Amino acid sequence: MNLLTWLDPTPLMPHAFCFVGRKDLILLHVLSDLTIALAYFMIPVTMLYFLRRYQNRISFNWAIGLFAAFITLCGITHVFGIITIWQPVYYLQGWIKVLTALVSLATALAIIPLVPRLLAMRSAQELQESNHRLQEEILLRESAERNLRKSLGEQKRAAAELEQFAYITSHDLQAPLRNISGFSRLLSQRYKSKLDGDALEFLEFIEQGTRQMQTLINDLLALSRVGRTDSPFEKKPLGDTLDKVRKALESEFERSGATLIAEDLPEITADHNLLLQLFQNLIGNAIKFQPQGGKPVIEVYCDRRKDDWHITVIDNGIGIPADQLENVFAVFRRLHGPEEYEGTGIGLAICRKIVAYHGGQIWAESRSRGAEFHIQLPVQPATLKPARSIPPDVR
Repeated sequence: MNLLTWLDPTPLMPHAFCFVGRKDLILLHVLSDLTIALAYFMIPVTMLYFLRRYQNRISFNWAIGLFAAFITLCGITHVFGIITIWQPVYYLQGWIKVLTALVSLATALAIIPLVPRLLAMRSAQELQESNHRLQEEILLRESAERNLRKSLGEQKRAAAELEQFAYITSHDLQAPLRNISGFSRLLSQRYKSKLDGDALEFLEFIEQGTRQMQTLINDLLALSRVGRTDSPFEKKPLGDTLDKVRKALESEFERSGATLIAEDLPEITADHNLLLQLFQNLIGNAIKFQPQGGKPVIEVYCDRRKDDWHITVIDNGIGIPADQLENVFAVFRRLHGPEEYEGTGIGLAICRKIVAYHGGQIWAESRSRGAEFHIQLPVQPATLKPARSIPPDVR
């Protein structure tokens, strides 16, 4: 038996002979098969249109394609049901049924793994509820962001007012402080022979207090001036800035026998006047906070990490207790009394403000001996020029 034999309907009789020419019975089968076939053909057309519109949103579009092929073949079998009423092409109809069976079986087996995924899909009501919750969260987030922006704005204004107050107050304290210091020295010089030992000691206390007050005022002025100068951001070698620090602290280096190790430092874009102040505070502290008889060794390293410079300053001093690592950057925070180590407790606050002005971060870590400060500065600082909020006449 060959293909021509399968397609040759002559030996066979069409279904019309079985219906013995009854037109009502033939019409019943033709209309029912035709209606079913048309329905079957419309379904895959709709499915393929849907698949074309949403192919990027559906992860199992191949399964929809299989369904479309299966339903189309089902429609074709009903078309052949009509044809065989008058043409006995039963072999061809049989092979169409075989193809339909194979595609149907493949489709049935293919959808089995999809069942868990389909069951996991959320219903329209669940999606609507999730969308409603998401909208509420968005509204809450927007409200929180507005409140945060308002709060930040208020904090910035308060900080600016506080800095301006500190600047003006410190500026106005200079004159009376100079009077106190000048007149106490004048008393000591002119009337030294007429004053007893207690009076001279009291004058010395006044002198000492005015010196401490002058140091405190200078530090407050330095804190308030951070970011309020016209010093530009320039790309300069960091090593040159540390050389200036070494010269500025030359007497402290000679007195303590301190060693500064700083090699292969890169060029950094920054306000190098502020960096000078930053490293002067850190290195000055490293020299000052030493155990009795200790010789300070300060190491400075810098390497690039993606879009930031990471600067590390390590010393071999008395260190910082682990529970005070965050507190040391607060204004007036002192871990030791003035009788142990002199200072105002403002130096590290100035360091933090300088780093923040550059858009960076600074933090401290404790070591078995000494302290370790980490400074992170952006390679390309976003800050270009500070905004003036202090009138020039009080500078």
